[in-house]
Amino acid sequence: MSFDTLKDDLLSLTDAGLKYAKSKGADQTEIFVSTQKSINVANQSGMIQAIDGRNEGIGVRIAQGKKMGFAAMSSLTDEALKHAVDEALTVAKSMKQDNEGFEKFANKMKPAKDGILDHNIVALTTEDIVNKTNKTFKESKEFDPRIISATARTTSTYGGYAIANSEGVSGSTSYTAYIMVNFVTAMEEQERKSAFDFSVTRSVPEDKNLGKNCSEKAIKLLGSKPLDFTGVLPTVWNPIVMSSFWQTSLSNSVNGRQVVEKNSYFMDKLGDKVGIPELTITDDGQLPEGLNTSEIDYEGVPRQSTNIIEKGVLRSFLYDSYYGRLGKAKSTGNATRGQDYESTPGISPTTIVIQPGSKSFDEIISGIDKGVYIMDSVMGMMHSNRISGDFSVVATSAYLIENGEITHPLNPITIAGNLYKSYLGIRNIGSDSKLLPAVKTPTIAFNGFTVNG
Repeated sequence: MSFDTLKDDLLSLTDAGLKYAKSKGADQTEIFVSTQKSINVANQSGMIQAIDGRNEGIGVRIAQGKKMGFAAMSSLTDEALKHAVDEALTVAKSMKQDNEGFEKFANKMKPAKDGILDHNIVALTTEDIVNKTNKTFKESKEFDPRIISATARTTSTYGGYAIANSEGVSGSTSYTAYIMVNFVTAMEEQERKSAFDFSVTRSVPEDKNLGKNCSEKAIKLLGSKPLDFTGVLPTVWNPIVMSSFWQTSLSNSVNGRQVVEKNSYFMDKLGDKVGIPELTITDDGQLPEGLNTSEIDYEGVPRQSTNIIEKGVLRSFLYDSYYGRLGKAKSTGNATRGQDYESTPGISPTTIVIQPGSKSFDEIISGIDKGVYIMDSVMGMMHSNRISGDFSVVATSAYLIENGEITHPLNPITIAGNLYKSYLGIRNIGSDSKLLPAVKTPTIAFNGFTVNG
């Protein structure tokens, strides 16, 4: 399929699938088709690995009354399409238990807009990606002789998907993406320190000196000292580490399924003050540069921008059609498919956007007498209790702040607190902002976390 005609080509398949399902006696049908072309290149300590591949297939859901069947095929041929329909219909007819929550598939609505599309990504060859990856690797290694290892990874991808159902939905979307990840380790007198960085775009990026910047961060972490006390201190988190913080705290708490099933910390707090007045969080499915921005979600509902928290007040949860109906709310365009065509829809944010504040990084640091600056990553965030919000993580890349200045790097420290209560303990929201795969966030400073050296 040509990228220029991709959306129309995929739609023609979904239309053919609907017609075939109707001819076989299906009550209600949903046809999902997708294709993705990727080039993945890694340079790990000078060893280059390149993988060039395509992933495409068909996912079919058929409802006979309230009995639901699903089938998938890893091909876009007419034969595969018919086989998936036949299998889904057979499964639906053989189901012994009704899906009581199901009424119908998503309704037809006007589509939203796709994000940035860059045809230059489509034209990239494996050799192009190898050369760009090697350049980043070389930047890292040549920055300082104390850099003992480096890994540069690049993924270039483009593709699209289409959905049609018996309720009149018929839509398609396309995308391009370019992701660079760099990881380095520095060593001096048996001390090792690591750092990493991202570049996430929907177009071929300009040279951002990713390798050099990453190595510089690792070198600055050398000469770390222990934190010789335990206490409740201000902590400043850079955008990379804040990305995992927001994903961990919001993926469960504002997920419509978890709200309906009463597994969400915020389930009974709609309209309540849950954060400081300066905190506004949006799930923006229409952010032009967002990787998950598209005309439609994974069941054909238009993507949208949804205010989750507005000026500290909880305003909305995120829903697909199924759980929106159960939660007496409308879909917010957040249906996703974790395994693409091989899975049925679930709920996930698109791009979580935290509205920047007014203070620069330097201003945030200068206002702290004694605290800690955390950058890049923490270990253990994904193991936090997502219902209660309690967490304890280890920061391996941190600095001590004294008298309004960053003084020296620290040995690994432990930070503990509560994810959700911390929204009310935010000290500052930075004026900076960085786009990561699923989050766009500034630097955030918190009060109230316990720090242990």
